[in-house]
Amino acid sequence: MADSVDGLWDEAERMAQAAGAADAQIADEYPSPETIERWKRLFGYSSVEAANLITAQRQDAVTRERITDEHWALIEGAEEAAGYDREAYEHRQQLPELFKSNGTTIPVKGQEESLMFGFRMGGLLNSAEKVKEVGKMEGLPNVEDGWSETGPVKFCMVDLKTKRNLEEWLAQWAVLKQ
Repeated sequence: MADSVDGLWDEAERMAQAAGAADAQIADEYPSPETIERWKRLFGYSSVEAANLITAQRQDAVTRERITDEHWALIEGAEEAAGYDREAYEHRQQLPELFKSNGTTIPVKGQEESLMFGFRMGGLLNSAEKVKEVGKMEGLPNVEDGWSETGPVKFCMVDLKTKRNLEEWLAQWAVLKQ
């Protein structure tokens, strides 16, 4: 029982620290032009995508995974030299999860036990050519035009093997990109 109480206190302390973090304090402010430009340069987002993702990350300051101050202190110099601030670095670490949350697995009509993964294109995976390359596909994936709350978007359909290749690449990119 003492372990579970200690765990609750640890979680409460983590949430309190997260709520007091710098990005949580500006969660309701529109991102600065400099921050938007940084995310466009680092991740290949459009201005609208960057602003939306920055805002969403800031507004999720209490529940999302954050790096510790000690972790940031160890890597800060190298990351800033590569163009990252703490906020962009934390976003980079979340890219594999963001990819999964922007897609869905669906059954393919007419093919028994066949599944495809559909996802919203953008950022690092912003073209059929990039998806083909990173996903190790022989041909270009199917891309469809669509609409979101921010306007026109493109959706891509890939098989589950390609999805795994994309996830692995994003995980490696998030860790190794300097």
